[in-house]
Amino acid sequence: MIARAARIGLVIGFVAAALFLIPIPYIIFGPGSAVDLTRAIMVPGHVSPPGTFYLTDVDLMPGRPFFYAVAKVLPGYEIIRRQELVPPSVSDRQLNAALVDAMTESQTNAQIVAERAAGLPVRSRSSFVVTRVVPRSPGARCFHIGDQIEAVNGKQLPNANTLPSATAAKPRGTRFTLTVRRGSRDLTIACTTFLFRGKPRFGITGTFQTRAYSLPVHVTFHIVNINGSSAGLMFALQIYRTLTGKDIAAGANVAGTGVLSADGTVGPIEGAREKVRAATRARAHIFLVPETNYADIKDTPNIQVIPVRTFQAALDALQKSQL
Repeated sequence: MIARAARIGLVIGFVAAALFLIPIPYIIFGPGSAVDLTRAIMVPGHVSPPGTFYLTDVDLMPGRPFFYAVAKVLPGYEIIRRQELVPPSVSDRQLNAALVDAMTESQTNAQIVAERAAGLPVRSRSSFVVTRVVPRSPGARCFHIGDQIEAVNGKQLPNANTLPSATAAKPRGTRFTLTVRRGSRDLTIACTTFLFRGKPRFGITGTFQTRAYSLPVHVTFHIVNINGSSAGLMFALQIYRTLTGKDIAAGANVAGTGVLSADGTVGPIEGAREKVRAATRARAHIFLVPETNYADIKDTPNIQVIPVRTFQAALDALQKSQL
């Protein structure tokens, strides 16, 4: 009897391990939540005007058989192939670390954009930080790990798309001049492109980061268990309306999502369907979404979905929506 019970226990343990521990090549987006930014962002000496602004989030679950089965059965879940979001070499632990860094970056960019829009003097510096080079590529000869690429052909890098867009616009073999910060030195480096995965590239990967050297107002964030970069737009709108005291939505409750660059550009996000569901549950009247995600949720009932490309476009859209 004891032996039989032990065997049953082993089988149950094996099945549980298989369901929760064996990785599969998917990431699961679960039903999201809406966070009241009036309570989550503190702007010293200022009080938010009427209305509530929400960031929206998704419940990100790792690719495991149990979560995959849940997503197949229950409404409000979305299954994404992992390779669409991250390279195969990136572990769950590395992904979580990257999401934490992305949240910090989104908060910095939001402060830069909002404080500049409010007329305050802000100094910042953006760069593409090299984290890996492709062996035997032009980039392997030109760059070192940790190099900060700050300009290409004399033009600053205002957002993460600037560098890849510049190389993709020219044929392979094109020679570019790049301004690079290496340690404490500023260098000018000439590097050519080659064909990598069908596109002209240097053969480097990295992260885009912005450093604020002067922020007149020191905003504090109280965000719990939420990471990633997609809250940047809503962070900036909340900071701006609090700094200026302007009721930019005529008292309406506004939710939204969007990756915000330091130049005010709003980039695409993942999980738009889950996020707009969170907004409707919070009874928001308006949902702001990057233009590239608009088609996925444009017909959502009971909420006005507005596509935006920039921070300024979001401000303008909120004003027009109240006319």
